Formats: sequence, C-alpha cells, structure tokens
Amino acid sequence: MPTVRTMMLSSVAVASALLLAACNTTNPNAQNDIATNWSAVADKEWQLAMVSDGDHTLRPMSPVLASVNFATGGKVSGSTGCNRYFGTYKQSGSKLDLSPLGSTRMMCVEDAMAIEDAFTNAMAKVTHWHKDNSTLVLDDTDGKAILKFEPIRP
Repeated sequence: MPTVRTMMLSSVAVASALLLAACNTTNPNAQNDIATNWSAVADKEWQLAMVSDGDHTLRPMSPVLASVNFATGGKVSGSTGCNRYFGTYKQSGSKLDLSPLGSTRMMCVEDAMAIEDAFTNAMAKVTHWHKDNSTLVLDDTDGKAILKFEPIRP
C-alpha cells in the first residue's frame, strides 16, 4: 500500500516533468518570424539613430550620418559618419556575429570622430539583433541595446 510520502514524491516528480517539458517547448512560428524578419533587414540601408558606448549615449545628427547594410551574402558595410567600413557577418536566429571591421582612415570633424569611435566600439560588441517596429536594434551579450538603426527612406 503506497504511503503518503511516496504519493507526494510521485506528484512532485510528475509536476516537475510537466514544467520542464513546457519550458523546453519552442514555438516554431516564433523561430520562423525571426528568420522572416531578417529578410526585412538584409539588403537595406539603415541609418544610425542611437549608439551607446559605456555610459554615453549618442544620437547623430546631419551631417554625421552613420549607416549599415547587411548584404544577403554575409557582407556588412556602411559609413561611420566619417569613414566607410566593411566586414562580414553570420546571422542565425536572433544571434549576429560580426567580423572585425576594416575601414578607411580619413580625419573628420570632432563630432564625427566621437560618433565613429562609439560606433566602431559598439559594433565590436554586437551579439544579437531584433526589430522593434521599424527600428533595427543590435544588442550586446547582456541584451542591452547598443545600436539602433532606422530605415533610410529614398
């Protein structure tokens, strides 16, 4: 005859198994949405709206217009607002891995150099991406938004 303790342990085991199963269930539609969203990101010109570098958050204004374009073939390029840059990337789901970026080396006005320094520092820390409405957001390993881009309107 089962004891109360045995029945209690069995109930806890069943509840734990159900809880773990629920945690491991992924929504296939959510994964598809991420992949579909990347197609809305790739091969488009995005203009920098905000860059966070440590304790500083900068919002560039004309004529300092930094940009990014993630080409379908895995190449990334754009402008830091001062110099042109280029590199490669790998995207898988919400993960984004950028290679070290190469760039031209022109000297620019002080405001443009501050944006460029923050931009290149932030791009080196990018590990994830997501979209927030029409905004492309690049995050660091802590999930902190360090770069935000808006689509460039023709």
